[in-house]
Amino acid sequence: MWTRIKHSLTLRIFLMTCGLMIAVCAATYGAIAYLTPLTYTSILQEDLDQKTEALLTALSGREPSACDELLSAFCRETGAALRLSDEYGRILYDTISSEAYLVEGTAERAAITTEESETLEQDAVMQATEAGDATGTAESVIHQITVTDAYISADEAQTFFFRDGTMGHLLVIGGKKAVNQASEAMKKTLPFLALLILGVSLLTSFFYARWITRPIVDISHIAASIAALNFSSRWAQHRTDEIGALGDSLNTLSDNLSDALTELKTANERLQQDMERERDMERQRSAFFSAASHELKTPVTILKGQLSGMLAQIGVYRDRDKYLARALQVTGRMESLIKEILIISRIEAGSFVLKTDTVNLSEMIERQLELDEELLAQKGLHIEKHMASDVTIRGNQDLLTNALDNVLMNAILYSPQGASIRILLDAHTMTIENTGVSIPEEALPQLFTPFYRVEQSRSRQSGGSGLGLYLVRLILELHNASCEIKNSEDGVVFSARFT
Repeated sequence: MWTRIKHSLTLRIFLMTCGLMIAVCAATYGAIAYLTPLTYTSILQEDLDQKTEALLTALSGREPSACDELLSAFCRETGAALRLSDEYGRILYDTISSEAYLVEGTAERAAITTEESETLEQDAVMQATEAGDATGTAESVIHQITVTDAYISADEAQTFFFRDGTMGHLLVIGGKKAVNQASEAMKKTLPFLALLILGVSLLTSFFYARWITRPIVDISHIAASIAALNFSSRWAQHRTDEIGALGDSLNTLSDNLSDALTELKTANERLQQDMERERDMERQRSAFFSAASHELKTPVTILKGQLSGMLAQIGVYRDRDKYLARALQVTGRMESLIKEILIISRIEAGSFVLKTDTVNLSEMIERQLELDEELLAQKGLHIEKHMASDVTIRGNQDLLTNALDNVLMNAILYSPQGASIRILLDAHTMTIENTGVSIPEEALPQLFTPFYRVEQSRSRQSGGSGLGLYLVRLILELHNASCEIKNSEDGVVFSARFT
């Protein structure tokens, strides 16, 4: 049970509230039970004193024998008991000895008590008379009367003078019956009040505890959801107090944490992608240099063999002029390959600084066709041009010329004798189509891979090193352009799209 109380705020508030309400109600009842008789007695005593003063004033204007009616009316009105005696101690009027509403004791006890009181009073009066105290002041005749619980207190005998000049003594004792009845009524209602207080305390504490702790419990559940990385729970109450501010702050915390985790997840995914891309680039770089080494090894081997044969003057190599020319051709191929490798390396390393200017693509294509005019004539190729005039872009003149040269050379080298080369150019697109040939569909995605050639033999009779299209793609990407190669009805189409 104690463990449950420790772990339940609602239960603790319920018990504290219930205990506090019961304690307050009990203290209130105790205070009422204690103060009511005192207050009621004080009120009755004050009222009785006022009426007694009025009675004394009335008695002062009467003869001793004409006071019975006035005294009877006073007793009926106030419910008090009184005794009137003259200056010699003779009782003129007495209701104290006839009180029949004593709370405790028998009639015999009441008679004894009355007789004792009369004796005490007479003795006091006689002593005062013998002492020559004709005035008989209130201070000299004081009766400490304790009859029973039927009386409020021991009152003083009031001294006054009748109309004929004789002195009288009036003793008034207020009834305590009403006070006792009130106290008794409170005692009788105590069990019912206790049950009522307990029931009201339990019920009120239950609803109060639920009401006061519900927002706190809701906030606790939301916090638990956030701790479990579930950000769907929200604080939906509209409050302007501290609890409402706490709920709103929890919503803000949930949103910020959700955004932070989303950003962290996105950054982690990007990091994974970057790492994977880096691994791919490393693999491609390794494959690239492996292929580059192979591509360079072949012409170097040829060149070495030719030079060795010429130095040794063996067989056909005695004709040095012929094989020196061939060696020069091999050296040119090696130089071209090395230049392409260097450009590719600089672009991939990110160290290449692109210097841009306005490039007229229409004029560039015309110039390149003029340079390739002799080769086109040797193969009997027909050029079909549909170009817009003065198509310009921002780019690097040398790199774009290199890319265009590679594309045109591929179209020329891979086209059969007498085929056509169709060139289309508009503001955003350039296409070059060579007819009479096709590429296997499975080979199309690999055409822009370094050192990839459709002819796996890497024969120099029909193509270059396999770096041309890869370099074209890098150059176009550097200019925010895209490219693709696909088969058409008549041949193969290269397309470049500029943004």
